[in-house]
Amino acid sequence: MTYKQDLINAFNQLELEIIQFSEQLLKHTRNHAFVAKVYTLPDVAKGDESNEVSSISVHKLASYEAIDETIKLINLLFIHNKSEDVSNKSAIRLPGAICIQTEFKKYQEFSQHISKINELKAQIKNIVTHVNEAQRFDFIRESLHGLLTLNTYRTLTALVDVDTINFGWANKKVINNVKKETMLDRLQASLDSGRCPLHIPREHWRLQLENEIRLVNSLPHDAILKTQRPVKVQPIARVWDKAQQKQVQYACATPLFVFALEKEIPEIKVGELPDYHADNISIRHRPKAKQVELLIPRLNLYIER
Repeated sequence: MTYKQDLINAFNQLELEIIQFSEQLLKHTRNHAFVAKVYTLPDVAKGDESNEVSSISVHKLASYEAIDETIKLINLLFIHNKSEDVSNKSAIRLPGAICIQTEFKKYQEFSQHISKINELKAQIKNIVTHVNEAQRFDFIRESLHGLLTLNTYRTLTALVDVDTINFGWANKKVINNVKKETMLDRLQASLDSGRCPLHIPREHWRLQLENEIRLVNSLPHDAILKTQRPVKVQPIARVWDKAQQKQVQYACATPLFVFALEKEIPEIKVGELPDYHADNISIRHRPKAKQVELLIPRLNLYIER
């Protein structure tokens, strides 16, 4: 069986599981106690993906409106199901929490759906990332045209009987170590593919890649290379579990699903997500990072000195 057929089969199963989970969520919340709060964020227009963000106004939805918006987002897997004016490169986020009163048997059914959804999402991501990076775009287009990979890969978070959920904002960098040989392979694959960014003449692009290959080739064999990619401000949830005396922070791109088994819904305190204002974010103490030098800006590639 080919990678393409593997991908299509896994995706068809994922769609079915998401539909079944959505139907179960709607049916259950019609007949059982629940609290739902989600926050819609402003759309990012095409071309505005790289703009600096200094403020974000959130709009709160509660109860059945929050359930409907959550179901709409987790079922949004293709570009053609969203507005053409909204960027395809920017993640659609819906922070919040849905707290559901349920007995153990029903919780098991919910948990099985969520586990299967997350398993299929991981399987799909694994299939796609095993395809050579230079060929990945064409592979997705030919297999599942218009697939929103950001939404498709994003897993769901399920929690049980927590005490408090508070929301906030986080700025961070994604830092990965990368081997010299890996970077050379990546650059060579881009050169061999013949594909070129629309805004750069083909000959200029080829020369740029050749220069980048020469630069990386000239580095010592034991050079410590890192990619440091800044991630735009994103909503987070801080969850406190009194029984375990433990606080865990979650990225909150989709609502957390919280199941009240031994607790009653009013015992789970769900906070509010404030608007984001860059001037109000305090940077906590961070360990001193090792000195790095920028090598290739477009790849956010650095060398440790």
